[in-house]
Amino acid sequence: MASANESIKLIIRTTNNKYADFLLELPPLITVYDLKQKITLNHPTRPVPRDQRLIFSGKLLDDSSLLNQVFVKVNPPVDFN
Repeated sequence: MASANESIKLIIRTTNNKYADFLLELPPLITVYDLKQKITLNHPTRPVPRDQRLIFSGKLLDDSSLLNQVFVKVNPPVDFN
């Protein structure tokens, strides 16, 4: 599990591949909902959090989950769409 002072690197991909992948580096103690807000700020189409469905390892991520609980020590960068 990532410690509080480490960051988690995520590669964000869209399922339709219309947009370039981008990298986010975030603290491990934020929620999936916080991640969605960061995606809104950084993605060219500015998708609102309620319209985003984040999937990792075949599972739909819950908005209230902390990143350090979802991405348990996966060597960088984590890749999901």
